[in-house]
Amino acid sequence: AASMACEDMEEFTGDAFRTVVAQICEAVGFHSLTQSSSDTLSDVLAQYITEVGYISHSSAELSGRTEDSFLDVKLAVTDLGFSLPELQRFMARNEVRYAKADVPVPALQASRPRARFGQEDGGPLPAHIPSFLPPFPSQHTYKSTPPGRAAGGDAKASKKRKNKHNRLIEGSLLALNNAERKPAGEGKFGEAQDKGR
Repeated sequence: AASMACEDMEEFTGDAFRTVVAQICEAVGFHSLTQSSSDTLSDVLAQYITEVGYISHSSAELSGRTEDSFLDVKLAVTDLGFSLPELQRFMARNEVRYAKADVPVPALQASRPRARFGQEDGGPLPAHIPSFLPPFPSQHTYKSTPPGRAAGGDAKASKKRKNKHNRLIEGSLLALNNAERKPAGEGKFGEAQDKGR
């Protein structure tokens, strides 16, 4: 659903840029425009607006502000090689009348709220659980889990089992190490080969 909304928004902004480009070209004196040139000019306009936004936001951050002001936008336009009086003269000279684009604005669907702890079971939320935390897993994941061994038990027997297990592992490792060191003429694990056969 999010990818469809993103595609709809990209289509909407693309159509809006093409409409503005067509109006500017008409105001300058062009009578027709090819699709490829319209797409190229739309991309240039989109990149220009993106750069103005980026530079104005950066200058606002450098000034210790979180929101851009008119002066930040003016600085960005100047940094890109234009001036606001020049843009005002263009607008006054060409009388560009902006028509409404015949593009329907895509409606964003409201996101569904996430399920919270207790909501899937219909139980009330505990007061000590903050609302920004994700929900707990379903109760079947922790209710039917068998409990582990009880603490305590026979410590001596447990230690003996652990020591016996460690001795078996050490013995296996020593036997493997000895088998790797034996010369090729000897048999498996130190057994002499029968040379009389």
